[in-house]
Amino acid sequence: MERLKKRHEQLLCLLNTLDEAILAMKELELRGKSFNPKVDYEDEYRTYRDSVVQRFEYTIDLFWKYLKNYLEVAQVVTGLKIPSEVMREAFSLRLLSEEETEKILEMIKSRNMTSHIYIEEIAERLALNIPEYYQLLQKLAERLKP
Repeated sequence: MERLKKRHEQLLCLLNTLDEAILAMKELELRGKSFNPKVDYEDEYRTYRDSVVQRFEYTIDLFWKYLKNYLEVAQVVTGLKIPSEVMREAFSLRLLSEEETEKILEMIKSRNMTSHIYIEEIAERLALNIPEYYQLLQKLAERLKP
């Protein structure tokens, strides 16, 4: 149980850093020019965008591991090894709705696409979806407290 609480605290912390990165990127976009006059706007934008993507990657990684641990502590299921198994089991136990499960599986697929090969268009598309992903992860982290 202690490990579960620690992972939940870590998850909340990562969600906070993801939120900060999303807000900074939005602020840069609204501003329409670089915060640093010595840096090109496009370069600075890519730096902020890549920060959002990276923070999303490690947040979704911790989320599925947290949920796996949550299921183990509840002694509902053990031995799950991959994220999709964990999400499907959480759905079958009604911890996640069908829509939430599909969205989390989409997040995991997106995360895998960015971490195995970096393609600018994929990073851009993902960065546009991450604020919505963040909202769902935040809601689930609150609901699935230890």
